[in-house]
Amino acid sequence: MHDLIVDLGNKQSDSALLRFAFSLARQHNAGITGLQVVALDALALALPEALSFLDEEARQAWERRDWWLTLCEQHGVRGSWEVARGFYQSVMARQAVLTDLVIGSFDNHHALSSAAVGLLGRSVLAEAVPMLLVPEQWEGSGRVRRIVIAWNGSVEAARAVRASYPLLGRAAEILVIDGEPREGDAGNHESVPAAQLPLRNWLKHRNIRARWRTCADHDPVGHAIHQWALEDEADLIVMGAWGHLRVGEWLLGGVTSHMLSHSQIPLLLAH
Repeated sequence: MHDLIVDLGNKQSDSALLRFAFSLARQHNAGITGLQVVALDALALALPEALSFLDEEARQAWERRDWWLTLCEQHGVRGSWEVARGFYQSVMARQAVLTDLVIGSFDNHHALSSAAVGLLGRSVLAEAVPMLLVPEQWEGSGRVRRIVIAWNGSVEAARAVRASYPLLGRAAEILVIDGEPREGDAGNHESVPAAQLPLRNWLKHRNIRARWRTCADHDPVGHAIHQWALEDEADLIVMGAWGHLRVGEWLLGGVTSHMLSHSQIPLLLAH
């Protein structure tokens, strides 16, 4: 892993997001770019003094550059600072093109409010950009040593796994919670994909060892994933987000919403 982008907003140096991001950058000897988005939306542009307001917001964002570079130096990582103006999801999609991972945060006490889900949802959905999201109440060390993969055979889950590859390669322990349907499962015949994605072989070909655990059909999936991850003392959960097809009980929209509402563990999500 070489480059990380941190979606800062107005986060301060003592936030869980920055503690996690700097720890991850040190672990992987990665450079870290602080990004502050001056976001456009139709409502803001309709205001009489919209442009002057946005100019002032951009000026204040650039004034944070020295603070950020000093913070990077204090944490012993290579740092840079970017301010980008535009529609939020489009900015994140563009900025993510030449980076290994985009890191943001979420408030798991309020993630289901319209503002929080709208922003997070559009960010992950835009151009299928994977994002690593850190709970604002997170209290971990920041070293990603134990990873849980929530696997259901979907393209979304596969994209999340692929985005996490640099992390998987350095993980000490990996647990795959397998909820992928099998041919012959009762009531799931119409949901069985024509060709299942070969995660076991993908991991094996990359010399990545993992333990597997089956998620039973009767389990509340989101709750089960989170509880098993807590029991495993996981540092990260890797999963697909906002899928469209119901696979048994793996309705990803419901699982994603549950995790954003309850997870005490950072999430790597991909659509």
